[in-house]
Amino acid sequence: MRNSIILLDENKKTYEYAYETILDRKVVEYMIYTLQDAGLDNIIIVAKDQAKVDGAKVVQSLEEAIKVLGFEGDLLLIDDVYPFLSKDSIELMLEKENARINDTHTIKLKMADLSNIAKIKFDKVMVASRDLEKVESMAKVRELNRDLKAKINTYHLNNGVNLIDPDHTYIGIDVKIEKGVTIEGGVTLAKRTTVKKGSYLTSGTYLANAKIGENTTILASRITDSEVGNKVTIGPNSHLRMHTKVHDEVRIGNFVEFKNTDFGYKSRCAHLTYLGDSIVGEDVNIGCGVVTCNYDGAHKFKTIIGDHSFIGSNANLVAPVKIGSNVLIAAGSTITSDVEEGAMGIARSRQSNKPEYGYKYINKEK
Repeated sequence: MRNSIILLDENKKTYEYAYETILDRKVVEYMIYTLQDAGLDNIIIVAKDQAKVDGAKVVQSLEEAIKVLGFEGDLLLIDDVYPFLSKDSIELMLEKENARINDTHTIKLKMADLSNIAKIKFDKVMVASRDLEKVESMAKVRELNRDLKAKINTYHLNNGVNLIDPDHTYIGIDVKIEKGVTIEGGVTLAKRTTVKKGSYLTSGTYLANAKIGENTTILASRITDSEVGNKVTIGPNSHLRMHTKVHDEVRIGNFVEFKNTDFGYKSRCAHLTYLGDSIVGEDVNIGCGVVTCNYDGAHKFKTIIGDHSFIGSNANLVAPVKIGSNVLIAAGSTITSDVEEGAMGIARSRQSNKPEYGYKYINKEK
């Protein structure tokens, strides 16, 4: 078992900037990411501030950290925030019985030796000065942001990704992009996003923890914690979130929002629609202004739509509700009950025309 404890001292300048963002991560999270990549099993941060940190548990004292970890295995004890500490340097330390990086208090020892640190003789491990660079000002945050962005973008360019404007493209450290993807300027790809070959991302697109398939086009849209298939077109100005899955050859138009929705093969949703907590079958057409009414103020409910159905414009589907296959929902309907396969659902007020009333309204006294 290999553990790491990171000590954040509120009296140091680095404490103030540990939670500032470089690209898509907090400064301290870059060090955590590298520790994870080097095979550290458990990472604990000791800090007065209990802000959530991705990849690490935060406690308020070294004693609490030791209690969480126990006394088994090795420990890498890190005395500050070093966002550019490299994997090679970490692995070099882990190879030695007792080691210290340069003259810092970044040391490797046995958990059982924590109470006897003063008696241990440490071997110095010399590393590049860049590894131990600290962030002690907002100017340094921006400098490291610029340098890291350039490094990541150069890597993707060399790997065959077409970054049209690298100076204005923002890619996270753990984003994976296949050769043959084209990305315009003004695009952000964050945390664990993957994009497969042949896809095209236009300016204004934001992806975080998103999976994008082959030959898919994303037009100025936001996709988070969701998956998009092959040969899909999304946007402009659409939003997919919270475990949405879009299958192959789907068309999603402008100003569409999906939340926790499974949208079937070759289905279409052209514009101005909200689908939440929904399962939509294959070859379904969702008209303009369709809304799934999935929330009653306390609980969320599911809407299910079968294959080959046509949902007319401005329809409200009040969940929980099930629409069968090959169903037509008439435009303007508010559907509160299930609709069986092959049927038409219509639920709207009867129209009434008042002769001459239009003239009276238009010509009334202003």
